[in-house]
Amino acid sequence: MSYEVFNMKCTIIDIAHALNLNRNTVSKALRNDPGVSEKTRNAVIAKAKEMDYQMVISQNEDPGLSKSTDSVLFLTRASMNYSGFWMTVMKGIEEVLKLNNYTLSLAMMDDEDIRTLHFPPVVHNPSVKGIILVELCDLSICNAALDLGLPCVSIDMPKDYESLLNRMDIVTMENKFYIHQYVDMLVSKGYRSFAFAGDIFTYNVGRGFKERYDALVEELAVHQLLLNEKASILRSTDKELMNSSTIISFLKELDELPEVYFCGNDWTAMQVMNAVQFLGYRVPEDISIIGFDNVIESSTSLPALTTVNTPKEDLGRAAARCILNRIKAPDTPHVFFQYMTNAVIRNSTNF
Repeated sequence: MSYEVFNMKCTIIDIAHALNLNRNTVSKALRNDPGVSEKTRNAVIAKAKEMDYQMVISQNEDPGLSKSTDSVLFLTRASMNYSGFWMTVMKGIEEVLKLNNYTLSLAMMDDEDIRTLHFPPVVHNPSVKGIILVELCDLSICNAALDLGLPCVSIDMPKDYESLLNRMDIVTMENKFYIHQYVDMLVSKGYRSFAFAGDIFTYNVGRGFKERYDALVEELAVHQLLLNEKASILRSTDKELMNSSTIISFLKELDELPEVYFCGNDWTAMQVMNAVQFLGYRVPEDISIIGFDNVIESSTSLPALTTVNTPKEDLGRAAARCILNRIKAPDTPHVFFQYMTNAVIRNSTNF
């Protein structure tokens, strides 16, 4: 069995909409899971190729394609909706892997796979020498991945990550420094009502969102202020549900909006921005909005989004170096590697 890699310019949801199928059927077809007809699977694969979707797809008809090439598996969530961020991370990973004669493969797990610890078949392919975990931050999944016997590196990490520190390499970004700085700057300008938008509770959410939330609460306390909990959007049963439509419904129930929304990432910040503008509020005149990650879209939103830049390609390079080192020297001490971020101030705030 071999695997073909396509360049991703769309998501599983895009393919599902194009074929009038549900997301889980598309995900299972791409993974070659049982229970999907051959006709449906062929249609999904054809559409994936047509739409330039990147996915590791089983290819029974060409068993010799990639057996001879060692690879590292980029394992992530099927509903990953922040593809621009992760594609940049993947660019950094591929750069290092190519220099070391490794290829990068991609496989996905949907929410049911995560809950049942059902890994895609590619993890058992002899060519796969290690796994880089992305947006798979549930501690049970991390432990199950380690039980596969392959070297593992996590980009970001579970909220309760301490038990992994001596068992898995972790590459992440510093999450608090510039949130402290931004709060201090805004308070100095007279802002007093701050809320947070971002998932910090669901089972698969990473430590990064929680640290960003904690930084906001901590710095507000320094100024003897409290988080506006009523206006904060902290929970979602599925990240796909935290979109402009559901945020609009939430905001309509509020008596008054906060002066500032800090958001867990840029994608959430842009959904909040769309929602408040739909309701007739001006950004930043009526409400300031701050994101995190500095994805390409954050510079082209209207207004352009104030955010915190994470060194995405560097995260990928570091993860690739960690996995290659772990493959070559499995008994070396494990790594906890954190990159510093930097401020990106644009027009969605009145700094």
